[in-house]
Amino acid sequence: MTAVPALLAAPDLPHEPELVSRLTRSGAPIAIARRCVDAVDLLGAAASGSARVAFVSAGLPRLTRDAMSRMAAAQVRVIGVAVDGDEVGARKLRSLDIPLVTLPLDDVDLAVAALARAAEEPRPSGWEYSDVAPDSAASTNPLAPGRLLTVWGPTGAPGRTSVAIALADESARAGVPALLVDADTHGGSVAAHLGLLDDVSGIVVACRQADAGTLDATTLAGAARTIDGRLRVLTGITSGRRWAELRPAALSRLWDACRATPGVTIVDAGFGLECDEELLHDTRSPRRHAATLTALVAADAVVAVGSADPVGIDRLLVGLEDLERVVPDTPVHVVITRVRRSVLGSDPEGQVREALRRHAGITDITCVPDDRASYDACLREGRTLAEAAPRSPARGVLREFARRSVPGQHERQRVPA
Repeated sequence: MTAVPALLAAPDLPHEPELVSRLTRSGAPIAIARRCVDAVDLLGAAASGSARVAFVSAGLPRLTRDAMSRMAAAQVRVIGVAVDGDEVGARKLRSLDIPLVTLPLDDVDLAVAALARAAEEPRPSGWEYSDVAPDSAASTNPLAPGRLLTVWGPTGAPGRTSVAIALADESARAGVPALLVDADTHGGSVAAHLGLLDDVSGIVVACRQADAGTLDATTLAGAARTIDGRLRVLTGITSGRRWAELRPAALSRLWDACRATPGVTIVDAGFGLECDEELLHDTRSPRRHAATLTALVAADAVVAVGSADPVGIDRLLVGLEDLERVVPDTPVHVVITRVRRSVLGSDPEGQVREALRRHAGITDITCVPDDRASYDACLREGRTLAEAAPRSPARGVLREFARRSVPGQHERQRVPA
């Protein structure tokens, strides 16, 4: 029988030296191609193509979810190993979605046999690694209480952030637990809009916890800021240069955690839609648009935002075609902002609706009237539209849109005027 080429990355395993000695003998069922001292060493060995499987222990330095995603990209199956009775190590491996083999403490021959069986078995169902987290809340928990809406819009400034803030704020005011996440890696500005002066990026903190396998409802709540005891906000990256800290595997796990909590998560995403299939599934290197793509893939619905002017409508129409390729089966709600006569003449709303109907076949459109003075007050005071201008016509439209697009609001208290 041909020995299975394997990597061993378990420096803290009690009988690791004995295992290596036993597996280097002639006729052993597993051939150790390399012993690795940390996850970086492991990734380098996996990239060489010298092994089909890797055995890792919980104590391997730099062992993260992102490292496991990269191992999958290298076509190397990862199997966790822990000695019988090591519940702490087993728990960490499971938290990273690594299938586990429990080894006897003193019997090396039995340990070798257990490793050989695990190496020969096909990949267990449900343990598939990819850019999108393998065990998303949608697939493993169909009754997950949370709902995720991603607010997207094409390049420019069509009003993505303003719409996302309004949706989250109006949901919270209606009694629906709401979490607002700034996932724009080019120009995140939720914190600035809400007057949150904080050098700590909530989304970076949450992604680090996701990568380490420690993200849950409690740690997610700890990474978020709370406004007036009702609206929770996960602030974005404080500098555009930090986009590489938001890796696809961690982001997908973050969206799972958001959807596993009650209420609604509103994601303010960037404009980028990388539609190249190779880029979508590349886990070896970070992608600047990964935050947008993973948020769109995880979303229960997408809110597509465009501005009411010839350039804005043209950009939206082109962007909607790309959006269809990324999430072909996800409901998309179109919101057009800054609807005004100064650009479109008389009946601007009618012109917007006719243009989208004629060129894209879209008839369900929410048109938000231009109200520059109210939005200026929001920015000046660091407050939401409901706080700074509660009687704004723009607020009235967005409040009604939130009521229709966020399930559960009709069952809650009436939204205060």
